[in-house]
This record gives sequence, C-alpha cells and structure tokens, in this order.
Amino acid sequence: MIQLSLRGKMIYEMLNQIVALLLLYAVGFLLAALHQLPAPPLAHILTESAASAFTAALLKLVILSGFVTAGIAMQPKLPATALMRLRRAWTALVIAAVLLSPFETSLMLDTAMAILLLAVLGLSRSARRQSAFLQVWQIGILLIAISLPAGHWADPGWADIISRFRIHAAYGVCGISVLFWLMTRWSRVPVEWARDGVRIAAVLVALAGSLISIAPFGMPPLITAIATPLIPLCYMILAGHSYRALSERTANVSLSPHWTALAALYWLIGSGLLGALGIHLRMPAGHLADAQHGLITWAMLAIVLAFVNASAAELRGGNRRVTGYVPFWLVAFGVGLATVMQVCRGVVEIYLRDVFALEAAAIAGLLLPLTLIWVIGLLAVAVGILIYALGFCARRPKILAVES
Repeated sequence: MIQLSLRGKMIYEMLNQIVALLLLYAVGFLLAALHQLPAPPLAHILTESAASAFTAALLKLVILSGFVTAGIAMQPKLPATALMRLRRAWTALVIAAVLLSPFETSLMLDTAMAILLLAVLGLSRSARRQSAFLQVWQIGILLIAISLPAGHWADPGWADIISRFRIHAAYGVCGISVLFWLMTRWSRVPVEWARDGVRIAAVLVALAGSLISIAPFGMPPLITAIATPLIPLCYMILAGHSYRALSERTANVSLSPHWTALAALYWLIGSGLLGALGIHLRMPAGHLADAQHGLITWAMLAIVLAFVNASAAELRGGNRRVTGYVPFWLVAFGVGLATVMQVCRGVVEIYLRDVFALEAAAIAGLLLPLTLIWVIGLLAVAVGILIYALGFCARRPKILAVES
C-alpha cells in the first residue's frame, strides 16, 4: 500500500484509464485490419466503417488522456476540487466516446473533447508560475482544441489539411512538451538546456508539421525545394536532443527512456523521411499516407507510454520497473514490421493504379500477401499491449489517499 495525495491518487487513476483505453485500441485496430482481408471474420457484427470509427476514437482518447494527465502532472499546485471535477467530466466523456464511437457522433464527441480541453487549459492558466514545458503544452492543447471541431465544418480538402495539422503539428507540439519534461525526470541534462530545447523543438515540429500537412495538396516549387531538406533537418535536430538526454541517463529503470527513444525514432522516420517523400508524391490518401499517419500516431503513443511508466514509478516511490521489456520489443518490432509492409503496399498500390490502371478490388487481391504480413505485425503489437496492460495491473498498488 502507498500513500498519495488526492492529486496523486487522481493521476494514478488516470494512468489506469490510459492503459485500459490502450487495450481497447488494440482490439479496435485488429478489428479494422481484419476488414482488409477477403471474407473478413466478424464483418456481420461490426462493419468496416464502424470498426474504423471505433479505432480512431480510441486512438484519440489514448493520446489526449495521456497529454491531459501529463499537463496536470506538470503543475504541482492546482485546486483539488477542480481537478476532481475535471477528472469526472473526462471519465464521462471517455465512456460516452467508447460507447458512441461506432455511430455517426464524431462531431458531438470532438466538440465535447474540445470544450474539456479548453477547461483544462483554463485551469492550467490559473497557476502563477508556469514553466517552459507547461507553456508549450498549453499551446499544443489550444491547437488541438481548435482543430478538433474545425475539421467538421470545413470543406473536405480543408478538413483533410486540418486533420493532418492536428496529428503532425498540434499533437507534435504537445508531445514535445511532455518529452522534454520527462527528460528532466530521468536524465542528467541541465534544466536550462531542456527549457531552451523544448522551445526550439516545438517551433521546428510546428513548422515541419505544417509543411507536411499542406504538402499533398500542392506547394509552389520554391517552397517545395526548401521544405524537402528542411523537414528531415527539423526532426534530426529533435533526435539529436533526444540522444543527448538518453546518453546522460540517471539510474532510472522505469523504461521511460526506452519509450522516449522509440518515439524519437518513429518521429524521425515517419515525419522526417516519409514527410519529405510525401511532398513529391502529393498523395493525400492510400496505404503510403496511412503508413506515415500510423507511425506518427505511434510516436505519440510511445510518448504517452513513457509518461505512464515514469509517473507510475514516481508515484509508487521506488526506482522499480513498471512494465517489462517483452511488451516494449513486441510493440517496437510489430510497429516496424507493419510500417514496412504498409509502405510496400503503398508503393505497389501507386504502381498498379497509375501504371496498369487496375481497379481497387484487383489491387486489393494482389496486395493480399503484404496485407497478411501487415496483419501479423499488428497482431504482435496487440500482444505487446496486452502484456503491457497485464504487467501494469499486476504491479498496481493499493492506494491510501491523504489530504496533502
């Protein structure tokens, strides 16, 4: 049994919620992947559109729950009453989103998420002393809150740009704040260096993410020529910052640094390499775009898992491992295999469609071997998430809440 303040108890309960949502997300992306196979099982129970909507909603909930909890953890002095009300409202939203996501309720859910994010932002602004990490986090939350409902009211082309901007820029800025804040927990890097680094990295990620967002819809030749080397350079600088923090680690054994390294790697490949490539392909849809989208969202999920591991270890009051290496490597290699297969599917899809002018059904049949390997990669990821959740729950302590 451990003793925690009401704030600490609330944070730990939010961590439990994040892990539960991650487990549901694993179920969702497996169901969505099975619909890409011929004669998909369970198709009579859950349609492809419902499975995709459920998966997208769960992914959004996992990432935003992680970011909201991290923002609360960055502020040690917040009114307990307001925090408890906020937690109850967020939990109610999570339950409603899980139950309603297979139906046409995305506008209502995204609007509710935006309102709650603005409430979280307003609560964070009440703090007298705000660190650089918190300020960057506030900018990211504001961008996310604006972009969530805006995509539903815009034209289809602009809606796609807003959606890509939320993933590459808004999520990225918020993820940067959590990433650099975590560095100060398990690395010996000076706090001043981390403060300067979070501002620089946030600007670079926002710039590169904005260019990636509009790239598939065409840019002037001069902007394209500048953006091609600039996008990889931005993420290489981010990777350099991550490497310095990782090379000066403390004796922390929570595996938070490992998830941080994985996030930096996914970011470098997904946004740096595929982002620069996407400028010239100008493909707003297809398997290649899905590969980039998937890798970036897994970079955000890796940051959330790094936060979960670090926070759970600190709240337990001991330098102990929260989860093991098995789920980490299963997720790392599973996502890697699935991404490689998705890229291969995207390249073959473009070739068959643009050169041979084949129909979508014929292309899907020819892509079946690659699709099967892609599903195997996702299955490894799902097994890793299951082991992660079981390990987290097995090590969950009993909590005794105290007033301070």
